[in-house]
Order: sequence, then C-alpha cells, then structure tokens
Amino acid sequence: MLEKCLAWRKEFGADSVVEEDLGFKQLEGVVAYMQGFDREGHPVCYNAYGVFKDKEMYEKVFGDEEKLQRFLRWRVQVLERGINLLHFKPGGVNSIIQVTDMKDMPKRELRVASNHILSLFQDNYPEMVARKVSK
Repeated sequence: MLEKCLAWRKEFGADSVVEEDLGFKQLEGVVAYMQGFDREGHPVCYNAYGVFKDKEMYEKVFGDEEKLQRFLRWRVQVLERGINLLHFKPGGVNSIIQVTDMKDMPKRELRVASNHILSLFQDNYPEMVARKVSK
C-alpha cells in the first residue's frame, strides 16, 4: 500500500501541488479550507459545497472532465496544506478532522466529484483523517 501511495504522489505531483495556482481563488475560504484546530490539536478542514447549487458556478468548476480534474487537484492542494500542519512525531498529531456542511449541497450533481474525492483520499491518504463530521 505504501509503495502504491508513493507512486501516486510522484505521478500526481502531490509534493508540489501546494504551490500551484489552479484558478480557484473564488473557492478559497468558501468550498474547502483549513481553519483552526480541535481540542487535541488536529487541523480542521471545512467543506461546504452549497455554492454549487448555482448552475453557473457548477458549470464553471465541473463543466467537463478537464475542469473536474483541476478541481480534484485543487482539493488535494487543500488537503496537502492541512498535512503540512501535522507533526508526525510519536504521540503527536498525525491526522486531520474533516467537517462537511451538507446544507444546500446539490447531491445529484456533486455525486461524481464527491466519489472521485473520496476514492482519491481513501486510496492515497490512508488514516490521514482522524474524524469526519457531516452536518
């Protein structure tokens, strides 16, 4: 599993994705972002996909396969920023908290993107999420 993760990181360019400008400035701090820490010191990643109920915004971000792939890359970028906040020392914090706001989320339209994100994280970031909270 570790070899597969390392091969994916190299192929995807995960180590350099944090520095890329993927053209999603309008989503920063709105759709997915790192903010604060829980009581145990885990960085907290907030996800709020309600903005995509607007068809124009949805088309701008998910309108075709290329846009979807760029969004997935941006979503990995947000996760990598959170990983940069971790300690990876014995007894230290080595996972993050994911909080997802389901309010106004266009479920049908985001199913494909959500499944891609979930698969990508499960396959390539094992045990990186301490808890996932949906509200």
